[in-house]
Amino acid sequence: MKARLGLLLGLVSWSSWAAETTVVPAHTFVLDLSYIQSSLTQRFDDQRHALPLIDPILRYEPGGGLQGTLSATPRATYHFIVAQILYGLTDRLTAALYLPMVVQTVIDANFGWVPGDYQGGLGRRYSFDDFWAWAGSLGQPRPPDRWVGNRWTFADLFVGGRYKVPSFSWLKAIGLESAFTLLVALPTGKPADPEQVISAGTTTWDLHAYGDVDVHLAVDRPFFADASGVARVNLGADLFYSFFRPRQMVSATGALNPLLTTYAPYTGATYWLDPGDWLGVTVSLDLVPLLGPTRASLVSGGDLETANALPPLLTVNLSYTYLATAASNWTSDSALWDYDREKQWGPGDKHAFKVGGTVSLLRLGLPLQLYASYRAQDLLHGRNTRATDSFTAGLRVLAKFW
Repeated sequence: MKARLGLLLGLVSWSSWAAETTVVPAHTFVLDLSYIQSSLTQRFDDQRHALPLIDPILRYEPGGGLQGTLSATPRATYHFIVAQILYGLTDRLTAALYLPMVVQTVIDANFGWVPGDYQGGLGRRYSFDDFWAWAGSLGQPRPPDRWVGNRWTFADLFVGGRYKVPSFSWLKAIGLESAFTLLVALPTGKPADPEQVISAGTTTWDLHAYGDVDVHLAVDRPFFADASGVARVNLGADLFYSFFRPRQMVSATGALNPLLTTYAPYTGATYWLDPGDWLGVTVSLDLVPLLGPTRASLVSGGDLETANALPPLLTVNLSYTYLATAASNWTSDSALWDYDREKQWGPGDKHAFKVGGTVSLLRLGLPLQLYASYRAQDLLHGRNTRATDSFTAGLRVLAKFW
């Protein structure tokens, strides 16, 4: 039996920026703290069919008939605390530091069993317990039904910045604002334990939330702006490319699970994985149903006109993201093992729909914003990808010390 429950998540991309081209004013800090819960239960194959994360495994008696079919319909849930620090180097250039911390990962395997052929030696067909008793006689323990790990473990941190392009005359003529964003991940995450049957890591490859290097080009078009320049409607688009570096992975030796995770004799002690890059686009719509009252305060420097230009009390955001994923490439000493992995990670795509809202208290004199969002990737079937649902809630504080 050679099967492993290695779970990969497509998490919500964390960002403190609301509109696609928003930057932080010069010498201003934004301190952001959020909670993210992301759950995964299914994947899409090359024909866009929704399937369990793990294919059923047919087990045969050595030299005999079918013992039965072992299945798993796992559910994996990540819990994150994400700290973000943004700083306005200038009015057009913002630096960013992202610190995603995994509070814990919970995986419920939900193992199942369909009995196979009648076994004369037993006088019956193999039951689930019979199968694990047989596996135990060969040194293979029954895997736990639930795995909890990654407690207070960093994911890959990332640093970067956003530059808002000056409003050239031709941009002003059509009302567009644009910005470039660059994010670079640092290898602080932990890969999944190759010896465990049920496990999950915290690297960019394991999380499938962002690449090792992300480049964004975004545009915004505000509509129905008042005299202070606050728009009631904003349309945005963000074109991005994510690069994933090739990485050397450690093969499972079977030290803990000899029947389930013994790859090293076939693949070699290590193998190489090139995850394949991404190309995507997000289109977003920001609506302002409530502008809110305004008063002069320390936030606005005691100036009412400045306060009127601050973000509105309530903003609602809707967005759709299309993501095209390149095929992954696995390179080991076993071409068959490589093929078995690559057939689930061929070229594909995924579709994410997101709804969220932000309550900003800046106009009222408090440098605080509260936000929440929900993102679903299973409303429209993708291809050769995993479908994740994510909930995010957080707050951000604005501060200026000089």
